[in-house]
Amino acid sequence: MLRLLQESEFDRYIEFAYGLALDPARSGYPTYCDGMKTKQDFIDRTRKSLDRPGEDVLLFVVDGEAEGLIAFEHPEEERYLHTHTFNIRRDTGRALAEFVDYCRARWPGFTLDLGFPAENAEALGWLEGRGVPCNERSWNFLLNLDGYEPLPEDPSVRRITAENFEDFAAVHRQIQGDMYWNCDRVRNTLDRWAIFVAGAGEAAGEVLMTLDDDPHQEIFALEFADGQYHGEAFRGLLTAALNCLKARGTKWLTFFVDEGAPEGEALRTLGFRLVGTFVCHRLAL
Repeated sequence: MLRLLQESEFDRYIEFAYGLALDPARSGYPTYCDGMKTKQDFIDRTRKSLDRPGEDVLLFVVDGEAEGLIAFEHPEEERYLHTHTFNIRRDTGRALAEFVDYCRARWPGFTLDLGFPAENAEALGWLEGRGVPCNERSWNFLLNLDGYEPLPEDPSVRRITAENFEDFAAVHRQIQGDMYWNCDRVRNTLDRWAIFVAGAGEAAGEVLMTLDDDPHQEIFALEFADGQYHGEAFRGLLTAALNCLKARGTKWLTFFVDEGAPEGEALRTLGFRLVGTFVCHRLAL
């Protein structure tokens, strides 16, 4: 059974839920097995979902015993839901079935993303067994910038501002697909990004990266208009991004790339560590 977690119950169950967060076979994404996120991070993020109007925390109960927590966002204006905690000790398939039914009853017509580590065989087996499409299977790389020394930059790489935004948009329109951060959304939130481009035409490339005061940032896209991998240009764009973060004092950088992609070797040579494989299934409710 799933029910809303009451604020008075938070302290009772949060330690139990955090223990599950450290087991990739019993938890969802974002993972807390990466050596970066802390127990306090988990507690703080879960507590926020009790207070925010567009988020909820559900307690999963089996035979009268608590078996896990699910915390998720449901912004009505986006018609989109995604979990940021899906930590279940046993009967993960049952928890998923009940959660999908719960969301379908409350938010019919919305899109639901469910992301898990590849080690969570029970969750992924349930999703695959019901034909829920897998829309992403990526390697999750993490870099500790404390050990990164700035490298010489490629002078052909240029940073994007409001004045030359169209240079970025010309590349991004080719690769954005159904990506949430499309050209319009990026343009409207330009102050939260560091964006670099290189080259021109079909071989032009971009890197789209968050940039704020948080010690952890993420690259959302490092791609080329022709969909191919261009090793030298890739390294030039990535170097510009890393040098930018180092100058700002950022400590951590996350970068997801397609599983098996050639980018993986370049990331390893720059000090990135492979945390694991992220698998996401997308369901139309």
